[in-house]
Amino acid sequence: MNFPYLFLHRVYLAITKPIIDPLFRRFPQAQIRFNHAKDFIKRHTLRSRRTWIQVQSGFAQGLWMYLLVPEETAFWRGDREPVVQRAISAMVRPGDVVYDVGAHFGSLTLGMARLVGNSGRVVAFDGDPENVERLRGNVLRNHFGTCTQPVHTALWSHRSEAGIPFRRGKIQASQGGVEADGHRPVLGDGEIISVPVTTLDDFTASGGPAPQLIKIDVEGGEYEVLRGGASLFANQRPLIIVEVHHQDAADKIGTWLQEFRYSAKWRIPAEKFPRCLIAWPAEHSPPILPESA
Repeated sequence: MNFPYLFLHRVYLAITKPIIDPLFRRFPQAQIRFNHAKDFIKRHTLRSRRTWIQVQSGFAQGLWMYLLVPEETAFWRGDREPVVQRAISAMVRPGDVVYDVGAHFGSLTLGMARLVGNSGRVVAFDGDPENVERLRGNVLRNHFGTCTQPVHTALWSHRSEAGIPFRRGKIQASQGGVEADGHRPVLGDGEIISVPVTTLDDFTASGGPAPQLIKIDVEGGEYEVLRGGASLFANQRPLIIVEVHHQDAADKIGTWLQEFRYSAKWRIPAEKFPRCLIAWPAEHSPPILPESA
């Protein structure tokens, strides 16, 4: 990827997002013509390319990621999941052990690694083998190999030596997830592959370090991940940040919080889902969070 291409893409974003898009929302017919023009520019000038690029903002600002532009521009900008980013920044300390469940290719993993430092550890789980390969590359590019452990496995409510069905995202910008036990990932629309699977309890029982914080984003299967950590949550009592993707999961997790004696704050957007759950053991003081988290 050369500098002129990136410069052209920056100009395109700077003009279309804050200026032209809002203007043409007021004039639907003109907007249709403008959208055709944008599509033409993307096809003939801003064609998809993979490149190493530094994140522009957020808690991973300045770190390197290997991205497909323009499809993965949001990861380049660093403005995805701002509530989750602010919560992680407020809750993670140097030396902590953090689990990133549903790490994708590391947009949050890298920021976590910077926060925990060389004395801490980020264990990053993902079922998609291509995601994990890119995650490993991103970790090495940023010299986080000593504090980050990519793990190619899905986490679920039960383990299976035969693996578990995993529906991939059609493009890497969209995240897939486990498709089993009546669950289907909300954004998964690609092929189904079989991937390794374990549980939080089995992972820690086999020598995995006990976490102070677990972040979960698995496209609708978050309750199943929590179910697989009954011993961990009963005894180690980590903090939790969960992206919850539909009402059924929200209802089941609400009951789970009562059963395991966790207090919680929900951050619910206008569109209702996905919503962010921040939870902590009821016997502890709540974490100090910024007002916007």
